[in-house]
Amino acid sequence: MNLLIIGKNSYIGNHIDEWFTKYGWKADQLDVLTEDWKKFDYSPYDAIVHVAGIVHRSNCNDWDLYKKVNADMPIGIATKAKEQGVKTYVFFSTMGVYGVGKALCPNVIDENTPYSMENSMYGKSKLMAEEGLNKLQDRTFNVVSVRPPSVYGKGCKGGYITGFTGIVRKLPVIPRAYENVKQSFIYIDNLSEFVRLAIENNLHGGFCPQDDRIVSANELMEAIAKGLGKKYRASKLLGLSLRLISFVPLVNKAYGGVEYARSLSDIKGLSYVVVPFEEGMRRTVSK
Repeated sequence: MNLLIIGKNSYIGNHIDEWFTKYGWKADQLDVLTEDWKKFDYSPYDAIVHVAGIVHRSNCNDWDLYKKVNADMPIGIATKAKEQGVKTYVFFSTMGVYGVGKALCPNVIDENTPYSMENSMYGKSKLMAEEGLNKLQDRTFNVVSVRPPSVYGKGCKGGYITGFTGIVRKLPVIPRAYENVKQSFIYIDNLSEFVRLAIENNLHGGFCPQDDRIVSANELMEAIAKGLGKKYRASKLLGLSLRLISFVPLVNKAYGGVEYARSLSDIKGLSYVVVPFEEGMRRTVSK
């Protein structure tokens, strides 16, 4: 079985490449920094995984660029791939298609949460791509849209886990606060396994995979401390002090959350969580 990954040398793409190769697939990666994708021959591939995209950029307000890279290109590639006999197209979308940001209160995305075009340019462009790709879905061509929460793993360049690891290393005591506010995560191996199972089981539609646990900021830092072999100490008194400055954006960034309802992530008959949350965190932060 042959797999093509759209987006060369990305963190997620490289891990999916390694994961599929381990299961006997032959995987190639395609660089789409130029428009050579328009002339590329997709016919040798059974499935395509599209991870390329332009993410949030504080210094970029160019809607045309977001639309071109995140919506027009994947729709164009999928259209061509379908014409050339590819069977499955997996598109990496985002939690942002729901337009739900982090908050300092329980904040759950479930089956009743609507999509939102009143969104960041990143989320809006990904939602446009999903809508265009869904029109290509039929009995000969499966379209899978993956909306992962925060992805983590060893070497992941995202600052979220790195920032919390720095806090755990430096602070002797962690403020204990907002314990009812949860955040969804997915370890890179679990995400890679989900993609493999989605392709091999001919799934189609939108999916929100996540780890076996949904955790608060304190639970996350406790898992990080355990992974570092460091004693975890937390203070409710410091937590009360933190609540007094809840208006500071950094508090929401650190302790705010947004989670997927478990019903969105559980897929009957498929078990993609091959690494439990605490073990994934240990592998991520340990030397």
